[in-house]
Amino acid sequence: MCLSVCLQASAQELRYDIIRNGKVIGWLVSRKSVHGKSVELATESAATVEMLLTLKFNAMVRGTFSDGLLTEGSILRRVNGQDKANNRFVWENDHYVMQNGKSRTELRARISYSTACLMFYEPVKLTRIFSENFEQFIPINPGPRPHEYILHLPDGNANLYSYGNGICTAAEINTTFSTAYFRLRK
Repeated sequence: MCLSVCLQASAQELRYDIIRNGKVIGWLVSRKSVHGKSVELATESAATVEMLLTLKFNAMVRGTFSDGLLTEGSILRRVNGQDKANNRFVWENDHYVMQNGKSRTELRARISYSTACLMFYEPVKLTRIFSENFEQFIPINPGPRPHEYILHLPDGNANLYSYGNGICTAAEINTTFSTAYFRLRK
């Protein structure tokens, strides 16, 4: 799914503010670059949340697609400098080898759309996408308005993504502790 749209541009960058309680608490940058039939997607973010404690969140999600197939991907998510997710995925012959710390598993399914795609590609007609964070396919459904999609997470939370001209313009991200919003900078 990603590749057919990806070949339209050679490089692109999207910048977002991360907002909580009406205040900008961080940033998110998503980059796409095309090299022949290969498309690389990378999203990096940083945010600081002041509650009883100060929490500093950093994340990097990467995905490389070739001929519409995720060939390798990764996620590194940290809170206050401590790894909360450090997963890597590599396509080998007919399956993915998934490495999570010392744990190694296999996934025998093709991944054509993952969370690495969410900022650049509207998930039109998809019913599930691969989550690098949860290491599994998760459901995605149309939202309450056109060009909106609800991503249902295994932890019980749901995130809402809004699109304009095929790219993500805003997202509502729900966690156990709070809700944050991503807003595309103009």
